[in-house]
Amino acid sequence: MRQYDSLPQETSQIYKKHFIAVPFELKNYIGGGGGAVDEKQFVRNLLEGSLKEINIKFDLIIGSETLQKGDSGCITLQEPDQIGANDRMHQNDDKFAAFINANSRHTVSIKVPSGEKARANVLLVNSNSPVNVQVMIDMGDNSSLELFELCVSNAGSTSSLGLMHEIRQGRDANAEINVLHNENDKSVVLAYAKNAMGQNSHLRFNTLYTGGSHSRARNTFKADSKDSSVDVNEIIFGSGEQKFDISTYVINEGRESNASLESRAALMDTSFCMMKGFAKIVKGASKSRSYVHERGILLDKGAKVDGLPDMSVDENDVKATHSSATAPVDAEAVFYMMSKGITERWVRRLLVNGFFTESMTKFGSSVMKEIAMSLINSKLETKVYGDMPAIGIKDMWVIASDAGKGDLFKGHYKYRE
Repeated sequence: MRQYDSLPQETSQIYKKHFIAVPFELKNYIGGGGGAVDEKQFVRNLLEGSLKEINIKFDLIIGSETLQKGDSGCITLQEPDQIGANDRMHQNDDKFAAFINANSRHTVSIKVPSGEKARANVLLVNSNSPVNVQVMIDMGDNSSLELFELCVSNAGSTSSLGLMHEIRQGRDANAEINVLHNENDKSVVLAYAKNAMGQNSHLRFNTLYTGGSHSRARNTFKADSKDSSVDVNEIIFGSGEQKFDISTYVINEGRESNASLESRAALMDTSFCMMKGFAKIVKGASKSRSYVHERGILLDKGAKVDGLPDMSVDENDVKATHSSATAPVDAEAVFYMMSKGITERWVRRLLVNGFFTESMTKFGSSVMKEIAMSLINSKLETKVYGDMPAIGIKDMWVIASDAGKGDLFKGHYKYRE
């Protein structure tokens, strides 16, 4: 916490003048402030209501306490102080990384042995007291993992949800991490991710930012071994006065490696987003490919997107591109579609869905796709975030065998294959 107190909110020399300040002193809310509904009842309502039809099984549910732990063999819980300082990728060189390290209630360990496949779903619940979770992923050679994380909140006063990923992959390992943020307007979202890769391994990291009053992400993804590949996919959908500060570095360190970042933001009302994609190809990473692509669409006059792509290339024999473009909705296109009998409401839906389609196709998780699309369409209608609409999944496969474990949520979710 001394590091948290001493550090400025932005230490990057590149973006020192380009960041969105978190206006709250988060350490003042560590003890909680009151006003939230009961966490367990909130989760019951979620499982029995909005998520009932998709029958999703959560292997782990974490709030201010561990609300549910299934029997998934790949997930264990550790005390934060069991992880040595030298074993952490995230050090206390960032103000809010220090905050998460100092106040982490849970360390989630996900281990996939060599040659094995794993799939897991995790639900993170933010109530009044800040919830900080560290997710440590360790994958053996020739292993695979599909992870889905849903972040929600019922905070009644200022709080925060801090989520820190550290991902280590062996040779020929394949991982897809899907993170969906739908916190309410009392929550500040803090997101961090770093990784290390073995030869010929692949990581796809998909994130949808749609909740929280302020969202602050600081991610660094390295394709640091020969033939390794990193594919980062970010969707930001804002309304009201939401603010998003999303900074992602993709770095090629291995020969013949691939690193790509695609960020898309659609904003309504007076919401504001900074997309800061930085790509770097280091000396020695010959025959590598790097790609940064930022796109923004403004649905209302008060919305604003700052796209700040940057690139540093220290090797000659490479392919590297970066681009950024933001524009308001084309008034003539809207008029044309309305002249064909389409209502303005449906025109906006068509435009936003079409804008996000390319990014959505990168979601390998069917649950991530379904919940993400439902949230986007609901927010288009209501401009409200933090609520969870009823998710319909009639066209998706479900296995109906009961998977309820323990007394709290017994019978409220089912196994998915």
